[in-house]
Amino acid sequence: MPFRKVAVAIITPTHTKKSFELGLEMAKKFDSELTVIECMYKTPPKFYFFETKSDKKLTKNQTTKLKKELENWKGIAQKQGVPIKTKLALTENISHWVIDYVKENKIDLLIVDYPKLSIEEITLFDDIINEIHHKSHCHILTTKS
Repeated sequence: MPFRKVAVAIITPTHTKKSFELGLEMAKKFDSELTVIECMYKTPPKFYFFETKSDKKLTKNQTTKLKKELENWKGIAQKQGVPIKTKLALTENISHWVIDYVKENKIDLLIVDYPKLSIEEITLFDDIINEIHHKSHCHILTTKS
């Protein structure tokens, strides 16, 4: 069964290029459209009702870094002739955002990164990955490092 739409979801702050490279290869093999999604938690403001300048600066720095990475991956895919879309997901719930994106865009294959994580991160990202696996109704590959 060919995969017409392949998506790579980068959900952890520390990741390798492994998921992107696998997604790129799958897109080339099946002549698919590739989407790369960088997911980032929207940091809650220090004060509940409004964002401070430091809150805004932190978010801006994080998004600038991720956009630069997405542009780099877009360039690599375009050089290899793979149609690519990139998304930056700034969200309070990564798993729900990814699941909704997969359903709305009729993704055939979702590739999720799962690098080595710290003890604190493992619990959080295990839950996210498990929820994505159970509620995304498409083929899923998880890349581990």
